[in-house]
Amino acid sequence: MIHLLGPLSARALISVTLLGLLPACAIAQHSIREGEYRSPNHKFSVAIPKPSNWAGVPWIVTPLDNLGDAQYERVMFHVGDFGEYLVVGARTMPAASVSAMDKDAHRTVLRNISEASLMGWRHDLAALPEIVEEHFTDSVYGEAIVRVYRVTKGSFLVGAQGRRPTPDDRFDTSIASILVRRGALIVFVLSQNDSSPGKVKGMAEQVFPSVKILSAQR
Repeated sequence: MIHLLGPLSARALISVTLLGLLPACAIAQHSIREGEYRSPNHKFSVAIPKPSNWAGVPWIVTPLDNLGDAQYERVMFHVGDFGEYLVVGARTMPAASVSAMDKDAHRTVLRNISEASLMGWRHDLAALPEIVEEHFTDSVYGEAIVRVYRVTKGSFLVGAQGRRPTPDDRFDTSIASILVRRGALIVFVLSQNDSSPGKVKGMAEQVFPSVKILSAQR
């Protein structure tokens, strides 16, 4: 039987918070109107796709911690019972970081930030997952990197029969990443689908073109 790993103990709750899976306390509020999500500080908007689960269970919308950076906003759309997750983020990097990135080749920078955005969401992973696909594509913000990662024991769902599930019951899954950099601006989408790992790239590709930057220079 497939379960969500839980229920959450106090210790587990702390771990989940560190994963960025729970919302940060903030005064600003996000908005959803006519199928579009707008981030709390109006940095970006994104069209909310239909979840792919067979039961049609709708997304739960959770703004994620910005790690103390007012120029960084993320949101997670998730259907926990089916292991479906979409993370969308936008960040305006400080001048010192931009200067450092400009010293490296463009695609090297995209690779590095793709990895950082993934590990920034999945803090529970001990190491960077295996890269099983990588290519580059054009977008409205410039050249984007598209990756699919194979994550050993990386599922949020777990399989257990007749007993309480443990982290050892997690199974291999996939995470897709699409990321672009234009000057100081970083835009990315991450997707995971434990019920249908083969769908992750399509999930990300569906969402990424709908991301609109509203306040890139703030």
